[in-house]
Amino acid sequence: MAELALIRTANGLVPATEADREAVQKWRAGQVIHGKFTKMRNAKFHGKFFAMLDLAWEYWEPKGGLVPRQEMRGIHGLARFLEQATGREPGMLQAGVDAYVAKLERDRAERFPAVDKSREAFREWVTIEAGHFELVYTPEGVKKRAKSISWASMDDTAFEPLYRDVFNACWRLVLSAHFETEADAMAAADQLGTFARGLSPRSSATAPEARNAQFACPAFATGTRRQPFSPTCHAARRGSA
Repeated sequence: MAELALIRTANGLVPATEADREAVQKWRAGQVIHGKFTKMRNAKFHGKFFAMLDLAWEYWEPKGGLVPRQEMRGIHGLARFLEQATGREPGMLQAGVDAYVAKLERDRAERFPAVDKSREAFREWVTIEAGHFELVYTPEGVKKRAKSISWASMDDTAFEPLYRDVFNACWRLVLSAHFETEADAMAAADQLGTFARGLSPRSSATAPEARNAQFACPAFATGTRRQPFSPTCHAARRGSA
């Protein structure tokens, strides 16, 4: 059973997030949907969480192998250390490094094949990678399943560790390859969430990190040069997908 968050507007109920919008679009025109509705106690948590996931999802490229920049630096740093420790010439282990990275890419590509991207599947994967899962028995053995999130009863005590854990997973697997710092990525997600809600961006007095941070825009990035992130850039890229 799908769980949806809806916002009451002058035009009726509309999906609160992109994930909710995609779920609604799966229903046929004229189809009757039945459900029980409750007021969300802390809608701000829901919006902040899915803005962060939406940002990571937009940058995620399943066919790219998912070898973050920091991980590549660690691999190359270890190779240089071993070359120095064993008295080898610089670059002598490069063939081994390339083979190891290629294997990582193949292994991760097998887990995430180049098929249509799904926000729901991405959310499930990231939540599990963040450690918020339960083990279930299946005909194929024990599998991990993302824990259900009860937004209706969410409070600060429960939300903060969940957000931090899931953000860390997004940073480690996706965002670290596109943003210089975690603060930049968090500010970009916050800005994106503000844009999606149709609100004015926060003032620089309340968000100095957003004023100074430079964000990468995948829609207009050329080569390795980062272009400033903007919500309108994000919307343009999403519309062209």
